[in-house]
Amino acid sequence: MSAPEPALEIPTLRLKPDISRPLAVFVFSILFLGIGFDIVNQGNHAGWLLIVLFGLAIIASLSSLLPGASYVEINESGITIASSFRLRTYRWQEVERMGVFEIGMIRRVGVDLNKTYRGPERVPDYMKPPSGYHIALPNMGGMEPEKVLEVMQECFRVTRLRA
Repeated sequence: MSAPEPALEIPTLRLKPDISRPLAVFVFSILFLGIGFDIVNQGNHAGWLLIVLFGLAIIASLSSLLPGASYVEINESGITIASSFRLRTYRWQEVERMGVFEIGMIRRVGVDLNKTYRGPERVPDYMKPPSGYHIALPNMGGMEPEKVLEVMQECFRVTRLRA
């Protein structure tokens, strides 16, 4: 009787966004919201533009600062991208290729989807974004794109071996 094969271990990775940019937007928006109220109190109605504009900026920045609002999770089932509490999941069976791309100073991980994926992101090659991939993972703090890609490739490989 032969020994059972060891179970393949699939890594799970959950990346959270860097909060410095939304926090800076929040702080500056509070400042300009106060300036807008001061302008309105002086009798100038142009201050309402500042109040509306920076009030909306406060709401937008808070929506990305709330826990669970934005993240990227890579696990055995696929890639889940959460943005403002909207979830998009891409299964490994729908992934054709992945890699790191660079446009100017921006370096991100891109994913191409195969023909089994029926969502709106899968467009013909001539309509792809400048990255050359159907999807670009959002910038998340804490890991270089190459390390994220390694985890993704390992999950992809293990999932294919199990199938």
